Order: sequence, then structure tokens, then C-alpha cells
Amino acid sequence: MTTKPPAKRSGLKAVAALAGVSVQTVSNVVNARVGEMSTETRLRVEKAMRDLNYTPNSQARGLRIQKTNTLAFLLLDPDERYLADPMTDLIISGVGAVARERGYMVLVHAAKPGDFDSGLLLPIRQNRVDGALLLLCGDAAVRRRYTEETKQLTSNLVVFEDLVDPSVNTVTAQNRVGAYDMTMHLIDKGHRRIAFLGTATPWPMIEQRFAGYQEALKKRGIAFDPGLTLFEGEWNADTGAQMAARIRARPQPPTAIIAGNDLLAIGAIAKLKAAGLRVPEDVSVIGFNDFEFAQHTDPPLTTVRVPGFEMGHRAATILIEQIDGKQSDATSEHLPVEQVIRASA
Repeated sequence: MTTKPPAKRSGLKAVAALAGVSVQTVSNVVNARVGEMSTETRLRVEKAMRDLNYTPNSQARGLRIQKTNTLAFLLLDPDERYLADPMTDLIISGVGAVARERGYMVLVHAAKPGDFDSGLLLPIRQNRVDGALLLLCGDAAVRRRYTEETKQLTSNLVVFEDLVDPSVNTVTAQNRVGAYDMTMHLIDKGHRRIAFLGTATPWPMIEQRFAGYQEALKKRGIAFDPGLTLFEGEWNADTGAQMAARIRARPQPPTAIIAGNDLLAIGAIAKLKAAGLRVPEDVSVIGFNDFEFAQHTDPPLTTVRVPGFEMGHRAATILIEQIDGKQSDATSEHLPVEQVIRASA
């Protein structure tokens, strides 16, 4: 009996032919030179690579020539200035602190939410990293797909979201508890019409905060009023101001506002004060995250302190332990949050 020789693995020319592009275009995708390439072309090339089982560096998919000592921080964010977001900055700083201490580099790569964009996972496919941290937003089903696709590429993975998959490491904050406690704080002060403001793009932590808000209302027998919730715009003060104006124009406006983060809260306070309303005498306002500026607003902002730096620090520690073979079982960690009561509520 003769044994068939192993099938010859496809090269750049085969990928180019299947995708209907030039060899240079395939090379550009392989080497992440896709800045001026259309998304449609890149996705077509990546599909051809998958269909032909083509991987760079003549290695089988999922294997690498050597350890890179690099962690991928993969982020979905609709904002062009995603690195200027205070919470993202805190989380990346925590990751970076551990990486520097342990001799690793951090590769930050981002895409916008929406339909699944496999370009976000290029650093893993190209064997440029030893593991990945995922900070995702957008539709929950698409977020799950990113996690599943990443799992197929590497077992070294930490996600900043609560998941039902026990095989994936997760690190989050107790956002639901924080929102529940702050809603109770407002109810104890006599508020019954409490608004909740979030952004148009779904974020896992906001979903948890909104759930905690609803849970507290139910606990105290207060009917949830969809007319007291708005999810618009992005994480900035202008969005907070616009939503505060819209929700105060309702026939029965709220006497208190819980904002999804501190940036929305300071915008809401500015708009309320410009309209001649007093905070907290006329409308109480609560933020979330306790960014450094929160204590310097007028009035100082009541908020929930979220340990962003510690989340990044813990996630990077878990990931490197997994890469080094010192951790085999996945872990799910929920870091505590803290009420910070100041003058705004």
C-alpha cells in the first residue's frame, strides 16, 4: 500500500486567485498593511485564506515559530478617539503596568462595532501575539462571535465581560451592584422618578448597570417607566447635555438622573444649571466610574468608583499566567465597586 504524500499547502498565489486580487494585496493583508484597503477586499482575502487553510510563516494555523512576549489588547469602540476614553485608558494602563513588569509588550488594535470584522483578530492570526484581551461593545451576538472566533485562534484569552462560557477567563467590575446601590440611595432620599442615561452603542457594563437600576426599582415597588430612559450618542458631555434636555422636557420629568458614566453626568449637570435648575435641590445627578475630574465638578459628582486600572492589571496577570502554563482552569473575577457620595445627589 502506498501512502499519499501530504497535500501541498496553498501559497499567496492560490489565495490571490481565489479572492480575485493580486498577490501583493494578499501580502498586504498578511502583513497588516490594510490602512487604505477596502473592508470588502480585506474580508474577501481573509475568507480565501481560511478556505485554503493558508497561514503566514509556513506554520499550521494556531502555532507560532517562537514566543513573541506580546499581548494583544483588542477593542471595539465607535469613537475615533477611543484611546482618549478615561476608562479604556485606565484599563490599558493596568495591562501595561503588568506587561512592563513581566517583560511583555502590548499591541493595541481596534475596530468599530457593527457587523463582525475579522480584521480585529489579525494580530492573532498573524502569530504576532501570545494571547489576547478583549474589550468589546456592540450587539451581544456579535460580541459572542468575536469571543468564539478568538477561542479558535488562541486558548490564551481574557474578556472584559460576564460570559456564560466557563472556558473563558473574564474580569469585570460589579456594575450591577453599583447601579442597584445608587438607585436605592436615590429612592431612600425620596426620589421616585429616576432617569437612566446610556449611549446608543451597547456596552456590557452599561447593560449591567441598567439591569441593577431596574432591579432596585422593582425591589422598592416602583414601576419601570421606559419614558425615563434614553440611550443616545456616545460617551461625552455633549451627549449627556442633549439627553438631559430631552428627558427634562417630558410631561413628567425625573427628579433624579443616573448617567451611564461621569462624562454623561457632567454634561447633564451643565445643561440643567443652564436651564436654571439647581443640582441636587431640583434634580439629583449620579455618574459612574469616578474619573479624576468627578470631585472637581460643580457640585462635586456623586458617582460609583469602578477599578479600571485594577481590572486591566488583574486581566494581564491572568493572561500571562496562562501563557506561561501556570494557570490551566479559566477564572471569572468580579472586582468590587464603591459608592462615592458627594454633593450632586
